[in-house]
Amino acid sequence: MRMIGFDKRFGLLSQESHLAKNALLSGFELLLKANFFQGKEGYFYSTFFHISIGMERILKLAVVTHYMLSNNYQAPTINQLKEEFGHNIATLYNNCIKLRSSYRGPQQVTMPVLSAEDQALVDFFTEYAMGSRYFNLNEICEAKMNRSPLYKWLDLARSTYEQYTPSQVRQKSAINLMYSMDRKGLTNGFTSHLDEQGHPMMVFDCLHRQYILEKSSPLAIWRLIEILRPIYFLLDCMAHKASEYEVEHGISSMVIPHYEDYFYFLLADRATIRRRKRWLEMFNS
Repeated sequence: MRMIGFDKRFGLLSQESHLAKNALLSGFELLLKANFFQGKEGYFYSTFFHISIGMERILKLAVVTHYMLSNNYQAPTINQLKEEFGHNIATLYNNCIKLRSSYRGPQQVTMPVLSAEDQALVDFFTEYAMGSRYFNLNEICEAKMNRSPLYKWLDLARSTYEQYTPSQVRQKSAINLMYSMDRKGLTNGFTSHLDEQGHPMMVFDCLHRQYILEKSSPLAIWRLIEILRPIYFLLDCMAHKASEYEVEHGISSMVIPHYEDYFYFLLADRATIRRRKRWLEMFNS
């Protein structure tokens, strides 16, 4: 979309920012709805699709903007982006983290290195973006016996839940779940569902898996926001440097948007993130 007084590239970068923003926000909302044994497994795939796209696009915004600021506002070619990064979110992220030294603001001075758990999240979405999007059809056609992204996410969800939930809370929650089954008259017998090893799951197993996924989803969103927050500050610094560049070179039509206007949801704190159920409505109002 073009606007009077703005360069054509401003419109393109602005629309790409909207795309990245809404992809991430959609992914967060969908993750909060996703679960097993409720006909909601499809939400997981939509979650992975949206978040992987959102992560890739926000990182490529930083890469493209840096290239433009370093090359007299000339953009990289499509082949340059494909050859250097492709859909590799992990490579893009590491590249953007290294760029912080060129745009050193107060938030870039002590940028933490990703923990093993956070790196596992980045690696998961990297793998999904590069090879797992067609897992179901690929397995039908070639039967490579790879693990489903649903099982991989279940591992991440369980480890996230266990890491950020005190053991006494986990134990009490499991006991309360058994009490709840008793009150509802549910017998802890075998179900028709199988676990990853092909063993029949019991009623408690199914309900506890649902509980873990429900409780881990806000935590996973919190970690993703923490992972991407340095990119927000990087884009913010880039936008301010671009404004200075345009003034110094007499560029009257704005080219680089104020990225902070699009991605301010990445400043949310843990308590707010854990409470929030609606992301698109809140940050598009």
